[in-house]
Amino acid sequence: MLRCRPWPRNLWIVLAVCLLLAGTAIVARPADRAGSPPAFSLWGVAVLLAGALSASYAGRYCLSRLVLDEIGFRLEGLLVHRGIRWSEVLEWRRFPAAGGPAANVLVVYGPARRRLYVPLIYEESQALEIGLAQRGFPRY
Repeated sequence: MLRCRPWPRNLWIVLAVCLLLAGTAIVARPADRAGSPPAFSLWGVAVLLAGALSASYAGRYCLSRLVLDEIGFRLEGLLVHRGIRWSEVLEWRRFPAAGGPAANVLVVYGPARRRLYVPLIYEESQALEIGLAQRGFPRY
């Protein structure tokens, strides 16, 4: 069982809370002058949307754990419960950390070619890459 590293988890949670608070403050502010545009501004909606996306990322990946076993691997958390058998993996690709805190792995699996995106923000997450390359539980 691999838990999320503390710095990405704390970063995304703080970012989500700050953006949600700032967006709420922008949307809730009263009109300063008579004849000014309504208080419900598009800037506030955009900041609230960014906060919601950050909270979704934190709930889906940062507050979840990656479990590797002999059968396969799975993400278990607040917003995601998805397991994949090692034998179901059709292909996988590793993407470098381009503008984000960590590299990412995209796993294509099953007959329907479903996709699972896994950021490598978990402790000892290189075990997932080794397991995917070996098509089984990672053996060092």
